[in-house]
Amino acid sequence: MTASQLMIEARGVEKWYPNGFHALRGVDLSVSKGEVVVIMGPSGSGKSTFIRTFNALEEFQAGSISVDGIALSNDLRNIDAIRCETGMVFQQFNLFPHLTVLQNLCLAPVLVRKRRRAEVERQAMALLERVGIAEQAAKYPGQLSGGQQQRVAIARSLCMEPRILLFDEPTSALDPEMVGEVLEVMKALAADGMTMVVVTHEMGFAREVAHRVVLMSEGRIVEEAPPEIFFTNPQHERSRQFLAQIL
Repeated sequence: MTASQLMIEARGVEKWYPNGFHALRGVDLSVSKGEVVVIMGPSGSGKSTFIRTFNALEEFQAGSISVDGIALSNDLRNIDAIRCETGMVFQQFNLFPHLTVLQNLCLAPVLVRKRRRAEVERQAMALLERVGIAEQAAKYPGQLSGGQQQRVAIARSLCMEPRILLFDEPTSALDPEMVGEVLEVMKALAADGMTMVVVTHEMGFAREVAHRVVLMSEGRIVEEAPPEIFFTNPQHERSRQFLAQIL
């Protein structure tokens, strides 16, 4: 992997919470351009905490992280630069309820990237078309289903033209019948070459789309393998236990 291909590099990442809980224990991970990495693990294993360190939503106390060649540090300029290149889709959508769908998409590109509103609105409508909900542009989030809201959240992230997308359990808050529509959008993004790190327990998505599956347990990565190996011939007993519980 050359330096130009490396989009995320985490080395020896350690995190403690103020109560003394050791959430991340020397975690290493590299993600290359266009790669889809799925992170799995039991509740409390550190997977969501880990990806939230990539854009400084969580602090870490030791180790190093670089994103698209930018070293993550306490320098706010570096943090802002990384957040401009890294979109994040959360479990709970995090849409502004008092803004329409279109306004939710346009807010950050206009305020942060200083782009012209007319240009951003054209791009936003194209993205809403891409995720299949252009007809909802004038509605408010509360008027949409959970699946529609999550597709808005994905389109909002794309409106900032990120080079990397992070997904933190994007389907776990959805009713089962809405999960498929969100996963289809994510599959299309992967097919288009978007670099993605996805925390999820959606086995079908991981089998079909991931280049690598990572299993975390107790703040550590215990296994990392292509899906065809991870799901059929896991090398670690902890992986076998985890798969036995969820498959």
